[in-house]
Amino acid sequence: MLHSLAFLLTRVQELPEEGVDWQALVAAQGHQGPDRGRGLRLFRMPDQWQGSLDELVANSCATIAGEDPLGSAPERRSLICDAVVTQFDVPSLWIGVYAVRGPAEGSWLQVQQVELLDRFPLAEAANETCWFYPTDNGSYLCWENQTGLTLAPGWLPEQGGQELPIAYDRGEVHVLWSLMADDQALTCVGLTYQRRRIEWPLLERSPAPSATWTSFEVDTMADPSYVERARISVFPQ
Repeated sequence: MLHSLAFLLTRVQELPEEGVDWQALVAAQGHQGPDRGRGLRLFRMPDQWQGSLDELVANSCATIAGEDPLGSAPERRSLICDAVVTQFDVPSLWIGVYAVRGPAEGSWLQVQQVELLDRFPLAEAANETCWFYPTDNGSYLCWENQTGLTLAPGWLPEQGGQELPIAYDRGEVHVLWSLMADDQALTCVGLTYQRRRIEWPLLERSPAPSATWTSFEVDTMADPSYVERARISVFPQ
């Protein structure tokens, strides 16, 4: 038998307890957990780029699909972020932590036993900060698409299944906060346990029929260091 931890985020206090199975955890996460987010892609533009976002949109280069507006080339790595950022409304969420056990099938744990270890309001978790947006000087393009989400319970990909039960400590659960572009306040961008990021596998995604492109620059010697140049919404053609 292998052991792991599972994490549940729901908008209700009544988390599954005694006699719960894996299917009940999946159902609770899907029906009562966070269900909104945004697709986010960041592209670094070439040094001394003289183009404009208006031109890229007008020429059908910056589209709702979110592909690299300048095209890909072996000598240029422009895509620096491709993520789905879940909207975690920390004050309204509860977190449940479960010990799960079962045999391994390939690289995946086949859960047969589930035990509730802890549950508490997510707002009571410890906090830590990170920097989500680029800090290197240069010009960038950002693609964002609002989307509906259905998530599975969270787990620790770096940890995987262990042969011995995993010790749990509530103090090791941290809410991760970061500045998102020109936000005036920190945004929750995820959770960590023992400094490892918790991942909530994406079961379903329903993208909105529009996306927003933003052109911005970073200059760490200037004030402000982040300057937005243009923002344009695009729709299916």
